[in-house]
Amino acid sequence: MTLFLLSNVFVCVCAYVSFIYGTHKFFQPKKAVYSQMITLAVGCTAFGKLFQVVRLLTVGEIFNEFQLGLLGMIGSLVFLFSANFGVMDSLADDGSPDFRKYRILPLALPAAEIALYVIFFLLGEFSVLVKVTAGAITFFAAGASYFNLKHLIFPDVAFGVIRCLKNYNALALVFEFLCIAQAAAYGFENETASITIDVLTGIVMLLMTPVVGRGIKKWKTRT
Repeated sequence: MTLFLLSNVFVCVCAYVSFIYGTHKFFQPKKAVYSQMITLAVGCTAFGKLFQVVRLLTVGEIFNEFQLGLLGMIGSLVFLFSANFGVMDSLADDGSPDFRKYRILPLALPAAEIALYVIFFLLGEFSVLVKVTAGAITFFAAGASYFNLKHLIFPDVAFGVIRCLKNYNALALVFEFLCIAQAAAYGFENETASITIDVLTGIVMLLMTPVVGRGIKKWKTRT
């Protein structure tokens, strides 16, 4: 097997281990929906990478085409965004003017991500398919990264929910960056970069659900 195939297998295995751990720990009565959504995000990556592994074994190519593995990546980003949007964000931010700067400062990250997409992809010499795929990944990563960065820098609130989940939010930010980087690696058809990103992604996926679990447990001991 090639290193490229092995790197996809590595992410797939790591994500499945983390997904199984999350389903066992969090999909029980009275468990936090937040941790369940993070588990589903990891599951999307697991199933997406499984498709890519099968695709590489049967066809031998995943570059320059839209394949279901990319939908898995996008699904993960959607779940990460949904987990923080709404109820979880309202636990930290009550909308008061005192927290205005913490709502504005994180906008710099998605703005930078979108700007880089325009410079490198939209204005670059790529196929329409690559531009659309990279655009979709960047769009969803930008939305998710806004809330993860916001919660990472937000001052602690009652019962320590924000402080307890800082490690998770840092991991999520790394994953979102890796998704954008992977889109770039696929666009440039750079196997070496993709392999490196896969290894890092696998490590992040393996850590994701245990870190969320520890954060939720720590939070509950304070309430």
